[in-house]
Amino acid sequence: MTSFVNAQYFVFATQIAYINADQIQQKLNEFGYNTDSMTFNDVRLFKIQYNTTDVFGGPTVASGALYVPQTECDTLPLVSYQHGTVFHKQHVPSNWWSWLPAYLYSGNGYIATLPDYLGMGINPGLHPYVHWESEATASIDLIRASREFLNETFDKWDNNQLFLTGYSQGGHSTMAIHKYVTINNLQDEFNIVASAPASGPFPLYDLQLPGMLGGDSTYYVPEFIPYVFAAYQMVYGNLYQNYNEYYDPPYDSIIAAWVASGEDWGTLPTNFYDFMQDSVLDNILSNPNHPFNVDVRDNDLHNWIPQEPVRMLYCGMDSMVFAQNSIMAQDTMNALGAPDVQAIDLDPNGTHETCETDTYALAWFNSLRLECEMVHVSIPSLKEQPEISLYPNPVKDIATFSSKEISAIEIYDMTGALIVRRIDHRVDMSGMNTGIYFVIGFDKKNKPLYKGRLVKM
Repeated sequence: MTSFVNAQYFVFATQIAYINADQIQQKLNEFGYNTDSMTFNDVRLFKIQYNTTDVFGGPTVASGALYVPQTECDTLPLVSYQHGTVFHKQHVPSNWWSWLPAYLYSGNGYIATLPDYLGMGINPGLHPYVHWESEATASIDLIRASREFLNETFDKWDNNQLFLTGYSQGGHSTMAIHKYVTINNLQDEFNIVASAPASGPFPLYDLQLPGMLGGDSTYYVPEFIPYVFAAYQMVYGNLYQNYNEYYDPPYDSIIAAWVASGEDWGTLPTNFYDFMQDSVLDNILSNPNHPFNVDVRDNDLHNWIPQEPVRMLYCGMDSMVFAQNSIMAQDTMNALGAPDVQAIDLDPNGTHETCETDTYALAWFNSLRLECEMVHVSIPSLKEQPEISLYPNPVKDIATFSSKEISAIEIYDMTGALIVRRIDHRVDMSGMNTGIYFVIGFDKKNKPLYKGRLVKM
């Protein structure tokens, strides 16, 4: 176990395993990966506990996995891998789940972070399933915590090249991170080189949900829908007060018990009308302003403009997360003016179950990575300027910069909109709503010296 007092995000780490290179290659081969052209290294696996924020902006502690390649390089590129849907809150990377993609990237020389997500691992409560902002913040804060741990413990750094990828729900989470970094002007801190969200539901409202609920209302993983309902009820509080408002008996009690358990769910009838209140389903399908549809649109991830290269990977016969998700996202982003977005059909005959082991993303990342070389970005990251802090954080009324060099501030909301700019070294939040805000501090020459998040209580 390792911990240090001055860390902003890192709490402590526990080494779970040391995996040798031969073992990594053997396991990848067993699961169908072609490793003939790969050269592997040993890897150390850590469980990381770190500070982050919950869906309401309050402080909380979450967990995730960190895979550290054992190489001679002091600096390595970093991959953030986001896992797909799980119902059991302990079936997470920090408990040695999702190890296969982690072996692939870390074994090939990438530092790899894998968030458990909120409501998973050690984090209490229900997982806010396909809620884009918490998917992003849980992943981003794990990267920050891992940087603190690596820098202090190993004198090993990520080289300021960040690559993003993930599968299924992890594809949605990957796109969420990229969007969050972009709209909140965090690229100087994270320097995303490229992202490869795979088989993700990006246009939730326009495509994934109609495909699941429409037609004959039959879908072979119907449990996803009450999972989303429960998550959005927790986050937005606008769907129902009791489960019997949405579900027929005995499924109202069954689903309530599953949600409360934090363990694996059972199975539901494949037709939604067999377990849902008919009127609820009909209202969702017919009323674009139904609260659920409003919530879903808030978590769409196809209608923004990534500035860095994006490859949305999918398989043509995927009937779980429909292939058209990636195609519609590509077309929308390109129409909005994105410079380099492509949807790549890895296998026209591939399904959701067969598509995950493709190594396209690794090969693409390898073509863009630098070996043993630090990449310099235009503005120093928070790790490089520990002498400047903003306190207290969380704050009720006024937060103050520790450095008198700060003479002006800008405050942004979660959408990236500028709320206020003022000449001051203090941040007055007394008249603002509870939530997360982003603060940039400038010196007298209008040079940005500080970038960070501030939680308003």
